Amino acid sequence: MEAKDEKIWFEQFIVPRRSLGPKGFRILMGTIISLSFVIGLFFYSLGAWPITGFFGLDILLIYWAFKLHYRYGKAVEIIRVAGDQLTITRIDHKGRREDFAYSSYWVNIRLSRPPNVSKLSDEQLLEARSHGKGTFFGVNLTQEMRRELLFSLSKALRDCKRNC
Repeated sequence: MEAKDEKIWFEQFIVPRRSLGPKGFRILMGTIISLSFVIGLFFYSLGAWPITGFFGLDILLIYWAFKLHYRYGKAVEIIRVAGDQLTITRIDHKGRREDFAYSSYWVNIRLSRPPNVSKLSDEQLLEARSHGKGTFFGVNLTQEMRRELLFSLSKALRDCKRNC
C-alpha cells in the first residue's frame, strides 16, 4: 500500500479511442434501420420477401458488433510514478486487473518492437524493463502519443530519482 504523503510524480490513464459517442451511435443505427426497412420493402414488393429477414439479421449483427466494440473500450492502463516506484496497472474490459511494479531507480523505459510484431513494421511499443523483466504498455496509443508519453515519463522518473 502506498502512504498518504507519497508524492505522485506522474500519472496517466490510457483508454482505447472511441470516435463514435452514444448520440452518434443512435443516429447511425437509426440510419441503418431506416435504409434496411426501405430496401426490405422494395424487395418485399418485388415478391422476394425472404430477403427482408436478412436485412433484419444485418441490423442485429451491426448492433452486436458495436456493442462488443464499446465493451472492449472499457479497458484502461494506468501508468504511475509515486514515491520511488513505477506502477503499470492494466484493467481489462471484464475488470480483471494486472499490476507491474518497478523501482524508479532501476527501470528503463524505451520504445521497442514486441516479439510478435513483424520486423517490417515501424510500430514500436513502450517497454519498461528492469532486472531482466519487461512489460509492454501503451498499446492503445498512436506512435506520436507513445513518444510523448516516453518523454513525459522519462522526465518524471529523472525528477523522482533526483528528489527521492
